[in-house]
Amino acid sequence: MSVAAVNINGERALFSQYNNQVDIAAFGVGVKSTVTMNSGTDFDYTTWDGTSIASPHIAGVTALIWSHHPSKSAAEVHSALECSAAMPEEYGNN
Repeated sequence: MSVAAVNINGERALFSQYNNQVDIAAFGVGVKSTVTMNSGTDFDYTTWDGTSIASPHIAGVTALIWSHHPSKSAAEVHSALECSAAMPEEYGNN
C-alpha cells in the first residue's frame, strides 16, 4: 500500500508523492514524537515530517482492523482502508 503524507488540513505535503500510485494518505507533517537525549537518560519531544511518519499511522490502523477481524484477507483489509478513508475535494470523488 502506497502512503502519501498530508498536513493537519488534509493538504498534500509538498514532499509527498501524489500520483495515481498512492492508495491512501495520513498525517505526515509536523507530527510530534519522542526522542531520547543524553544517551537515553532523558526524553523530549520534536516534530517530524515525512511519508515515513505517515506510514506508521496506516500500519497501526491496519493492525487494529486485523486484530478485530483476523480472518480477513490482505485484499479485504486493503479495501476496508481505502473505503473508509476521507477523500479531500481536491482529489475528486473517485
